[in-house]
Amino acid sequence: MHKSKKVEEFNLNIKSKDIDPGALYIMNKLNDSGYAAFVVGGCIRNLIMRECIQDWDITTNATVEEIIGVFRDYKVVPMGKRFGTLTIVINHINYEVSTFKKGKSLAEPPTLFEDLRHRDFTINALAWREEEGLIDYFNGVEDIKRKIIKGVEEPAKRIKEDPLRMFRAIRLACELEFEIDRITLQAIEDNSSLIKKVSLERIRDELIKILISNFPKKGFQLLQQLGLLKYIFPELESTVGFYVESNHKEEDLFSYILDILDNLPPDLVLRLSILLYGVKKLTASYSKKEIANKILYRLRFKNSLIKRVNVLIREDWRKADFSSRRNIRRLISQLGEENVLSILEFKKAHFKVRKDADKLRQLGKIEKEIREVLQERPPLSLKDLAINGKDLINLGFQEGKVIGEILRILLDIVINKSELNKREILLELAKEQKK
Repeated sequence: MHKSKKVEEFNLNIKSKDIDPGALYIMNKLNDSGYAAFVVGGCIRNLIMRECIQDWDITTNATVEEIIGVFRDYKVVPMGKRFGTLTIVINHINYEVSTFKKGKSLAEPPTLFEDLRHRDFTINALAWREEEGLIDYFNGVEDIKRKIIKGVEEPAKRIKEDPLRMFRAIRLACELEFEIDRITLQAIEDNSSLIKKVSLERIRDELIKILISNFPKKGFQLLQQLGLLKYIFPELESTVGFYVESNHKEEDLFSYILDILDNLPPDLVLRLSILLYGVKKLTASYSKKEIANKILYRLRFKNSLIKRVNVLIREDWRKADFSSRRNIRRLISQLGEENVLSILEFKKAHFKVRKDADKLRQLGKIEKEIREVLQERPPLSLKDLAINGKDLINLGFQEGKVIGEILRILLDIVINKSELNKREILLELAKEQKK
C-alpha cells in the first residue's frame, strides 16, 4: 500500500516559487540594478512555519532615492521615507522596501548583517535570496523550533531603539503561542516606562492584534506583569486585586475579566466591551458611556467602533432577559439584531468559565429562538410600524413631540403582540390615545 509522504514541520528549503511574485519581482529588479536586496522579516518566519503571510518586506543597500529611481515607473508611497522605508505598489498590492538598518555610530555602509542585528527578535531577523537561500545569523530558526521570542543580541538595546517592540513581543507570543525568553522578559520589565514615548496609534494597533489573537488572556496578563498595562490602560490595571462577590465567593475582577475575554469569539467589539464592562464596576461616579469614551478616545479608536461598544455596555448582559419571545423582541428593538447576539456571547463565555453545562445548553436553545424571531422579521422599530407620523397628523394630532410619543406607545404594543401591526388596528389604538 502506498503511503503518503510526511510533510516536514518546517520549511527550511525556501524556493523562489514560495515567494510572492510581487516581492520576488521587487527583489530581483533591485538586484539586477546593481544593489543587494533580500526578502526579510516576519514573512520568512511564516514561510518557515508554513503559516499564512499578510505582508512581504524587502531590505536593500539602496538608499530611498535610489529605490525611487529604480521604480520610477511604479507608484511609490513616500510614507516612512525619513525612516528609510518606502511602499511600492505592484498590481495594487503594497510592499515595504527599506534601506538596510544600521547602528547610529556605524560609519561604514550598512550591510545585511547590520540590518538583521538591529531587527526586533531573532525569529524576525531572517532573510532570503535565491543565491544564498535562507540567511540566519542569530539562530532565529532554532528559536522558531523552540517557540521562543528573543531579542536580537541585547534585548534592552533593541527595546530602546523602538519601545513598541515590548508590545510586539507580547503580541507575537499571543499570535504564535510562543514564550518570551527570560532575558527579553526582564528587558521589557526594566524598560516598561519607555512605552510612554510611543504614539498611541501604534500602541492601539498592537493592542487590537492582542485582543483578536487566540490567546488574549495571556497577552493582558503579560502586559500587567511586565508593567506596561498601567501606562496604556490604567483603568483595567485598577481591577487587579479588586475582589467581587461571585457564586458566594470572592473573585479577583481582573482574572474574571480575562477568563471571559478568553472565551469570547475573536471579535474586537465584543472583547473590548468586556474589558470596559469590568472597568465600570470600579467607577460608579461615571456613566458607562463616559468611561468607555474616555478610554477609547484616549487609545484613538474610531468613532464608529466607540458607538458600537457603547450600545453593548449600556445593557447589563447579566440581567438580559431572554425568557420569552416578547422579551427577545424587546431586546432586539432596544439593542439591534447584532448586539442581542453579542449579549448572548457574553453569557456563553460566563458559563464556559463557570463550566456550567446545563446553562450552556439552555443558551443554545435561546440562541435558536432568537434566530427564529429574527427570521420572522417582527416589527421592532418605528419604521416597521404600519402607520407613520403623517397618519397621526391626519387623525388630528398636532405636529411635534406628541407624534413621537404616540408612535413609541404603538411600537411597544406591537412588540408585545406583533399581530396588531395592521394599519386599521393601529389607527384605532392611536385614536384611543387621543381621548
